[in-house]
Amino acid sequence: MKKSIILLISVLLFSMIGCVKTEVEDPENEIEVLIGYIVIEDNNLHFDQVEIVKREDKERMEELDLDESDVPSGYAIINENQERTTYELADKVVYKFTDVYLNFVEESEDDRVYITTKKDEFLKHLGEYNLNDIPLFEQTIPYFIEVQDGKVISIEEKFEYTI
Repeated sequence: MKKSIILLISVLLFSMIGCVKTEVEDPENEIEVLIGYIVIEDNNLHFDQVEIVKREDKERMEELDLDESDVPSGYAIINENQERTTYELADKVVYKFTDVYLNFVEESEDDRVYITTKKDEFLKHLGEYNLNDIPLFEQTIPYFIEVQDGKVISIEEKFEYTI
């Protein structure tokens, strides 16, 4: 009887080991979050990556030889390379921005954050400030983009960096 129980437990343990889920990392499906200036042209996003250094990041400020006067808004946007990278827009891109002019948001008391998958709505928002017409290396408002499989799947404008 003891041998039967031990055999049964052994079989159960080995069968459970065979059921352990193993995760395989797929670098092609990873989402990369980047910060930078953008210009959209047809189905392409031209991108110049930047770094946002916040006042609280004393170590990085010291590395860049920045002081309090360099971050009057609480941050500095550093664009060391000015390199243009072009990404294709995915079939469905999520656009998130603050609708200051209430083109898409009805209530002015809310935070006015608007999320859409319609490129024309995002381009209309950019058009309010002629942002898409400003050359890439003259841009001043950074966007947070998500890239997966070489395509942009998300573009976000954060209000605190538009002021």
